[in-house]
Amino acid sequence: MEEYKLVAPDIDELLRYFDRGHQNPSAPTAGMISAMEPLFSALSDLAPLTKNREVKSIWLQIPRGTIDDYDSYEDMLEWEEVRNREEYEQRWLQDYPKEICWYELVVVESFEKDGNIRFRGVALDNKTIISAMMNQEELSEGGYKEDAAITLCSLLTAAAKEAMTRIRKGIYNAEVNEALPYQFRTGVIRRSVLWQREPEWKEQAMEGLSAETLSSFKKLLASGENSKSAIGRLKAMTANDFFRACSTGYKACGYKGLTDRNGKELPLVDQYFSHADGRDEGLSGRGHGLNAGPGIDFDDAEAWTKWYFDREQHGGHPWEVCAGGNSTHVDLFVYHDLHMLDFNLRTGKITEDEYMRGAEHAGYYFIVAGKHRAAEAVNFYIALHDAGFPVLLDDADEILARFEGTDYVGIVPHAVTPKYCENLFPAKYGRVIDFMNIYSEEMEQFGDQIEWIPEERAELKCE
Repeated sequence: MEEYKLVAPDIDELLRYFDRGHQNPSAPTAGMISAMEPLFSALSDLAPLTKNREVKSIWLQIPRGTIDDYDSYEDMLEWEEVRNREEYEQRWLQDYPKEICWYELVVVESFEKDGNIRFRGVALDNKTIISAMMNQEELSEGGYKEDAAITLCSLLTAAAKEAMTRIRKGIYNAEVNEALPYQFRTGVIRRSVLWQREPEWKEQAMEGLSAETLSSFKKLLASGENSKSAIGRLKAMTANDFFRACSTGYKACGYKGLTDRNGKELPLVDQYFSHADGRDEGLSGRGHGLNAGPGIDFDDAEAWTKWYFDREQHGGHPWEVCAGGNSTHVDLFVYHDLHMLDFNLRTGKITEDEYMRGAEHAGYYFIVAGKHRAAEAVNFYIALHDAGFPVLLDDADEILARFEGTDYVGIVPHAVTPKYCENLFPAKYGRVIDFMNIYSEEMEQFGDQIEWIPEERAELKCE
């Protein structure tokens, strides 16, 4: 392998070996074990993360080097990526605009009960470099191309030592919180600020929700009716009761495909299959594979009870009544109080007498969930409530805050997909339900209003 230096272009070139998740087999070779040792030794005094005592993380500051460290001018000219030397220099400055580039180094180390090392892992820039079961039989040389990983370990050792020196001098944490580029940081911004500076974002956030429906939604929440103790229960239920609730919501959302060519309303189950995920776990008899089943009598309450409590699968797919992606669908969950009563009895949280008293009032109720299709979820909820169904809206307070612009939008690092990120944000910001990545143009608009969340402090281990 060619000679590499501790400069950003060389580090990036080595990282390209791992673009496709390519990593070593679980058992490391002698060369890889030897290459890891100085790196782990350099970080031996670093305290692990508070959330995972087997993981250590540290930010490395690596110089961009000079233009001579950049991709070969002759190669780029031959590949027609540049036309002349001036374009080449502009490309270099575009790719490496700052003299210092930041990389997060993460190492993992776990031990057997006897103290021997069980596992070691190394990741850089969110790419797994090494994943090694240290207690497995050593592999012979060859096969996996480990030169890039070994070279990276050698280069990163020097950078890690420099970062550890900054920690010991007491300057590392301040540098990180002051100078870490925004594309690596987590923060929050008031939604109202986004609306003020980009008015069309407000219209997008409202998702077409009418003023009348929003007003009804506010009144319902203010009345306290969106709570388990305030709604009734269905003592008995049928499949058609569920399909009827779905149909009520579909009409409120203005969905098409609820009638035939002559304008005659389709059977309730057909309306459900026009818009739902369709994996109904044997409810209708139309499922397939793991979701196959003979179907039940849609008007038989006993058949529903048997299917509801005894079906083999207990996932959320029958309730995904407005199909979408993992986070872009609307659910109409059917709950029964006996599930929680049974759990509380098994775990000793209630007595048998308390269970029996609770069972007297137990029954079915609905919960609408769809915070990422909020307008549809609210339309569904209001329609079912007005039709007399016992129904709750999940994340109701957060959805209302979203419509009023009083909540926070979470900003996540570029390497993080802006979904399922609630756990990245402290409780003082409330429950953050929407997320975004920030780029240079947004930084120019919103940067002065972003509240950046401090990185976890890097500390030395206490002896």
